[in-house]
Amino acid sequence: MRSPLGVSVIASSTFWENTPISAIIHPSMTLSTHTTIGAAIGFLIGNPVLGFALGAASHFLVDMIPHGDSNLAQQFRDKTERKKLIVAFGTVDAIISMLIILGIFSFFEASTTNMAIAAAIAGSILPDLLIGLYELKKSPLLKGFYRFHFFFHDFFSKRYGDVKLHSALVVQAIFIAVVLNTL
Repeated sequence: MRSPLGVSVIASSTFWENTPISAIIHPSMTLSTHTTIGAAIGFLIGNPVLGFALGAASHFLVDMIPHGDSNLAQQFRDKTERKKLIVAFGTVDAIISMLIILGIFSFFEASTTNMAIAAAIAGSILPDLLIGLYELKKSPLLKGFYRFHFFFHDFFSKRYGDVKLHSALVVQAIFIAVVLNTL
């Protein structure tokens, strides 16, 4: 099975956890999962404002499910320049992804459903964008949000342990395929 980036998602845990590329590819996969859930919410709700709000709320609920990135999240909290570069890449990638998605839905068919899908997707990935901005700038304005986000993100994985990253990637890829095939 291959991820949206064309990288095999079936790999040894050692490979993924010990390479800088894991910090770049994994957030993209997680954003893909949030994006897919956001698209489903927007499609089912059909209201852009409600879709955005429910997309954002879904982000925190979905992040509660252990998804193999505890070590990566800890690396993001590191203050080294290399880690900041990885966070910057992920943030830029997410911003570009959001703009592409919004652009596609904005330019092709201006239906309420498409706008609801775009808004729900934006809401579902916005929390990770804000975390990326906080990691880069350590803005006091985002510190409370950062704590709020990781309260949910670490809720079960800190208490009961995380799953293996490669297993989480496989499950997320299957989930995305199933959801997108039913929409």
